[in-house]
Amino acid sequence: MTNLDTSRLNRNTRVAGAVLAALLASPAAMATAKSKAPAPAPAQEPAATSQDPLLNTLLKNGVINKQQYADLAKSGQNFSDNALLQVLAQNGAITKDQAKTISGGKVDGKAPEIKNAPAAANPHDGYARVNEKGIEWGSNDGNFKAKIGGRIQVDSQTNFNDPNGKSFTQLSNGVALRRARIFVEGIMYKDYEYRFEYDFTRNNGGVQGITDAYVKYIHFAPFALTIGQTNEGKSMESTMSNNYLTFIERGLPNNAFIEAGPASKYQLGAIGEYFEKAWGMPYVLRGGLTTESLGAPGPGNTSGNAQGSANAASVGGTDANASGQNRNNWSGNTSYQMVGRGVLLPFKDEDGNLLHTGVWGSYRSINNTYNANGTVRQGGYQFVSQPDTDVDRTNWLNTGNLTNVKCTNGGAAATTSTGTCGTTTVNGKTVKGHTVIAHQVNDVNMFGAELLGSYGPFHTSSEFMMAQINGVGYSSADLLQGFYTSAGWFITGETRPYDEKKGTWNRVIPKANFLNGGGMGALEVAARYDLMDMNTKHINGGALDIFTLGFNWYLTPRVRLMTDWVHVLAANTGQTTAGNSGNTTKCSSSYYPAQGGSPAISCFAGLSPNIWETALRIDF
Repeated sequence: MTNLDTSRLNRNTRVAGAVLAALLASPAAMATAKSKAPAPAPAQEPAATSQDPLLNTLLKNGVINKQQYADLAKSGQNFSDNALLQVLAQNGAITKDQAKTISGGKVDGKAPEIKNAPAAANPHDGYARVNEKGIEWGSNDGNFKAKIGGRIQVDSQTNFNDPNGKSFTQLSNGVALRRARIFVEGIMYKDYEYRFEYDFTRNNGGVQGITDAYVKYIHFAPFALTIGQTNEGKSMESTMSNNYLTFIERGLPNNAFIEAGPASKYQLGAIGEYFEKAWGMPYVLRGGLTTESLGAPGPGNTSGNAQGSANAASVGGTDANASGQNRNNWSGNTSYQMVGRGVLLPFKDEDGNLLHTGVWGSYRSINNTYNANGTVRQGGYQFVSQPDTDVDRTNWLNTGNLTNVKCTNGGAAATTSTGTCGTTTVNGKTVKGHTVIAHQVNDVNMFGAELLGSYGPFHTSSEFMMAQINGVGYSSADLLQGFYTSAGWFITGETRPYDEKKGTWNRVIPKANFLNGGGMGALEVAARYDLMDMNTKHINGGALDIFTLGFNWYLTPRVRLMTDWVHVLAANTGQTTAGNSGNTTKCSSSYYPAQGGSPAISCFAGLSPNIWETALRIDF
């Protein structure tokens, strides 16, 4: 053996020994080095551009050649240790026995079997996967993406009605499907997001089951423009997904002003949004122009209250629209709304502790059309709310249609198919009356303020809302108002997540899922007080204040059990004394004020039932 051969063997032996020691002593170190390294350079310039220190060293010291370097580097630093050992054994840097020992018999020193990474993905090819977030597929270049998901929510309600024999519409016990939704959403050409969602339990089905149906342009992110039917963006609690609610039902002001009746939050229109940080403080701006909802019933339809048909008749309704059908059901005129919301977080730290402030407002013009006989044909507006319940959604708060008519002779309003007023006797003679406008709502101004906070496992939320009614027969005194305040505590120590893009609370993530996660999930207790007053100078819509105590068990981020104890502190319109006998004029059947709602409830004082609700929430 020549001196040159001896020198080369000694050099290779030293390098091989170092490699062998590294493989035996610290396999994790090699994996770490490889995982941190960028993609290697082409084979023709390996030493100058490659970022893998091991391959560079072996090539520089002559342990591997350029072709072997290139073959190993093709895997993008994901080559297996066995592939490298096989190359070293083939080159004589280590023995075959050493390669077998290190690899557990998987390397025999024969021709190397290098595990190359797949060739660059064809941008026209795609992928598909199924996980807890639903079914998802898309293109490798990111231009196209689609996802199918949904939610199932089941509620039960047990009522403990007042046992004192007072006459009122008692709440019903039962079990009901609260929401059953399926959606498809995704991306087209990278710049366009889309979403279509349908709720099989919403209103009367058909087109009214549509919640979201929009396209969002996101090319100039963080600015985005949404066109179609989407959440109008009033209030933190109504902007937030119902998958993340602390209580089974949203509070009274959210139901009355945003969620229920013709005030449905899902509306056709164009909405712009922007989220960013100013001096380190996250903020959200959102606003636009909307019309009406495909899923909202018209005034007179109280969404489950049997009194709805009577309300429609009481205001002289004779056609399908006034009788409680959806106002987009071939309606002639459309109501328009300008709406905006702003959120600022003056404090937020890395641990999730935060302080949220927000305001929102809207202006809505109301359409009103009349039949030839003076009765209401279509239009008006209405605010309703149930007492924080779902299975029985009887509206204890109900303004009735804020556009209505009366008879000139003081008799009963038009309730017949001809729409004529009743007759009355004046000076011994029978007089037939005709209808005139008693009240006409022309526009509604709304305002809301938000204050949220979290510190460790504690969180709190408060919102105030009001609506000013303007039009014929109304004044500045006709201001509907409500608020809620709530607080919660995670017994298991979680901090409530926050969504900076939307300015709302986000999905709760347990520290350890129940069963498969090896833990108890997340446990939460919460309490809320909410109040709604819809009694004004010209409106007799009722007033409620309610206390709710809740307990939530998050088995996983997407499976939750809930239970709420709801106590109605008082149902009082201030129009009568306790008892349902001897109604005042405003609650009698012959008087039709702006409300025209449900006298058996709205004109009764002192109702205070207890309600026990349970719920199952699953989404994917």
